[in-house]
Amino acid sequence: MRMSFTCSVALTVIAFCRFGFAEYPYAHGLAVSNPPETSASCTLAQVNCTQDWIGSRTTAGKSQSLVLHVISIANDKTATVDLPDLGAVGVPAAQFVMKDGRTHFELIGDTSNAVFDGSISGDVLQGRWREGDHSGSFEFNRSTTAHQGPHEENVSFTNGEVKLAGTLLLPAGSASMPAIVFVQGAGAEQRYASRFLAEFFVKHGVAALIYDKRGAGQSSGDWKRSSFDDLAGDVIAAVSFLKNRPEIDPMRIGLMGSSQGGWIAPVAALHLPDLAFLIVKSAAAVTPERQELARVEIQMRAEGDSPADIAEALALYSHAIAYARTGQGWEGLSAEIDADSQKRWSFFDRDTSRDYWFFTQIRLFFDHDPLPVLEQVKTPLLVIYGGEDDDGPPLQSQVGPLLGAMRAKSKTSELEIFPNAGHDLRVVPEKGQPWDFPKFAPGYLASLASWVELQTRR
Repeated sequence: MRMSFTCSVALTVIAFCRFGFAEYPYAHGLAVSNPPETSASCTLAQVNCTQDWIGSRTTAGKSQSLVLHVISIANDKTATVDLPDLGAVGVPAAQFVMKDGRTHFELIGDTSNAVFDGSISGDVLQGRWREGDHSGSFEFNRSTTAHQGPHEENVSFTNGEVKLAGTLLLPAGSASMPAIVFVQGAGAEQRYASRFLAEFFVKHGVAALIYDKRGAGQSSGDWKRSSFDDLAGDVIAAVSFLKNRPEIDPMRIGLMGSSQGGWIAPVAALHLPDLAFLIVKSAAAVTPERQELARVEIQMRAEGDSPADIAEALALYSHAIAYARTGQGWEGLSAEIDADSQKRWSFFDRDTSRDYWFFTQIRLFFDHDPLPVLEQVKTPLLVIYGGEDDDGPPLQSQVGPLLGAMRAKSKTSELEIFPNAGHDLRVVPEKGQPWDFPKFAPGYLASLASWVELQTRR
């Protein structure tokens, strides 16, 4: 089920579901750079080619689609795995062996590892898998057609002295195609984090630019000590780069920002009046300070921490925010950090220094209010949330002010809420329900495609 409303003159009152918490492995699979060409005639003994095996793993009536890419270079074989239902591509297949009719590989996740052991008979690879308390069977069939991935090239562009390195993925076609730029979330996010969605849009005829955040991967600069305006400048530089590409229609370029990127992308949009569309995903409609304090409280409560521990953690975080803003009170904060450093919930190391980079980030953008920015944006706007997102205040407390900002400037805008999805728009299992493979919320990808197609239609 999807809750969707178009914001124009009238606003719609909506109901919401309960909130929960879940983690999913493999969400940010690494994309293989420049693998050998895939060939339908590639054999197990052939060198310098890629062989595709398409199938799934199953257990207790549940299944998950998988694509195994076996890469042969000289005498070495490596492999990656795509998990389309999860939104991960190029996940390294660790400990990969394909020899004498036997195959073994492992997928290393955030919280668990999936181990696959099987045998090959002709064009069929089948066997058993296990992951934590779960196990089942898998079966792949060797593809008889050559897989044609998107055309891509490594690119770079600059924002002042900062050099941004990325990848431009292009669909089939010669010129005047729409394009999307992906804006990173918090931390040292590299281009592979957006790889799945980039390939998804390419399949729908939209060019995609993904790049390493400043100070991450092959990009220069320092994200730790950069403001939202600095990071928005990188986005503006990315759009400028695309406008100078002969394949791209300069009037059909849009942005998609996720989490922290959902705060940054609208800031960039204020300086890009001819953007075709703006997608904001899982960005709280409150200041980063309110979002962070709410996140800590909600997640500590979900993990069973006592009210006293929660109060102590929130006090520590609030004192850290006050110190970061004023530079005053370090001695008292340092003593609190030292006292709390052995607690199960502690989020500061005992040896945290007074010039810790996170204090700089607090000072630079914890006061950012996204609503006035969204009010000023004139670009067609799609805002997406998961109803089970626990990374900020309860969603029902945010929607009223958010809708007011979205309808300002008479812009086309739409709010979509996927009730059973978390921060990453993957389904959060309900308590008491049988285990299932992690996956995107039904309708999420189709919603992205239809919105962009509508805004870029000639």
